[in-house]
Amino acid sequence: MAVHTIWDYITRPIAKTIDDVPWCAEAITPDWLTAVLCGDVRGARVVTVEICGGDQGSSVRRQLRASYNEEGRNAGLPENLFCKTTPTVLTRLATGLSAAGEARFYRQIRPELNIEAPTCYHSAWDRKSGRSVHLFNDLIATRAAQFCKWPTPISRQQAEQIVDTLATVHGRYYDSARFSSDLKWLLTFEDFFRAGERVGLRECHERAMIQAEAVIPPDVSRHRVGIWPSTIKALELHTKGTPTLLHSDVHLGNWYITGEGRMGLCDWQCLGKGHWARDVSYAISTTLAIEDRRAWERDLLKRYLDQMREKCNLGITFDQAWDLYRQQIFLALLMWTPTLVHTRTTPDMQPEEMSLEMIKRMTAAISDLESLRSFA
Repeated sequence: MAVHTIWDYITRPIAKTIDDVPWCAEAITPDWLTAVLCGDVRGARVVTVEICGGDQGSSVRRQLRASYNEEGRNAGLPENLFCKTTPTVLTRLATGLSAAGEARFYRQIRPELNIEAPTCYHSAWDRKSGRSVHLFNDLIATRAAQFCKWPTPISRQQAEQIVDTLATVHGRYYDSARFSSDLKWLLTFEDFFRAGERVGLRECHERAMIQAEAVIPPDVSRHRVGIWPSTIKALELHTKGTPTLLHSDVHLGNWYITGEGRMGLCDWQCLGKGHWARDVSYAISTTLAIEDRRAWERDLLKRYLDQMREKCNLGITFDQAWDLYRQQIFLALLMWTPTLVHTRTTPDMQPEEMSLEMIKRMTAAISDLESLRSFA
C-alpha cells in the first residue's frame, strides 16, 4: 500500500473511466464524472469540475462543482458534489480498508432505511492500493445542512430525533437472519475493537487519559486503571448479546442538521454488527451537553426502548437497559482517547478541542452513572 501511495504521488494518475479509482480529489476529471453520473442520460457529459473546499481527518473530504452540457443540464444532473478519498498511507490504513463496507452500506442497506443520510452516487475501492472514493450529494448546497462540531447545541427535540434514528436502524436489523446470508460481510464489533487493540489502542488510551486529565472528573481520573478492564467486560456483551446493525461512530461530529431542522447521520465507514446499547450510550453521551444529558438521558432511553419494542419486540426492562447503557460508555470512550493520542497507523483525525470535549462528556457520564461500579 505504501509503494502504491508513493507511486501515485510520483505519477499523479488521473481517473478517466468508471473502472478507475481516483487516488485523490484532484485526480477526478470530467471524463470520470461523466462515466459515473451520466450513464442514464443519452448525450450528457460533464464539461468541467472544480474543487471548492473541504477538510480532512481519517479521509480527505472535498466539495466539488460540476458543470454539464445542455443534455446534462436539462436532465437535472447533480452539480454540487462531495467526495471522500484516501490519498495518503495513513488515510488508506485508517479508512481505505473499511471503504468496501461503507460502499456496501450505500448500495445495499441505505435504500432500506427511512432515515436522513447522504445520497451516494458512486463508491469504489481497490484492495491492492488502498485507494477509495465515495461521491455524494453536497449536503450543504442541497440540504442547507450544518455539520455538527463540538460547540453545536442539540435541543431536546433533536436529541429525540437522534434516538429515533438509532431505533430505526437497530429495529430493522435486530437479530436478523441476513447476518448469515447477504449481510455476512459485516464485521462484528469485537473484530473492530480487536483490530484497534493490535495496533496500540490501549497504550494510546492510557496516555490520553493523562494528557486530558484537566477535563476528566477527579473520581474517574483516580481510578483510570480500571477503565481498560471495564472496557473488556463491556466488550463481552457483543459476543453474548443479540446483534443488530451498528453505525459504531455516532459521535456529535457525524451528525448534521438540515435546513428543515432534521438530524442526519453520515460517515458509515465503521459499520458493523453488535449490541444496540453501544450506539445508544455513545450517541447520548457525546451529542449532548453534560447538563442536558443528565436531564434527558432516562427519558431518551425510555423513548428508544418503546420504539424497539414496537419495531422488533425487544424484551428488556428499563433497569436492565440502564445497566447496559452505563457499561457501554467505556467502549465509546475508547473511540476518542486515541484521537487525542493516536496510533502510528492512523492520521490526526480530530482537532484537539473536539477530542477533549468528547472525552470530557464521556468521562462525566462515567462519573455520573457510576459506570466503574456497574459490573459489580
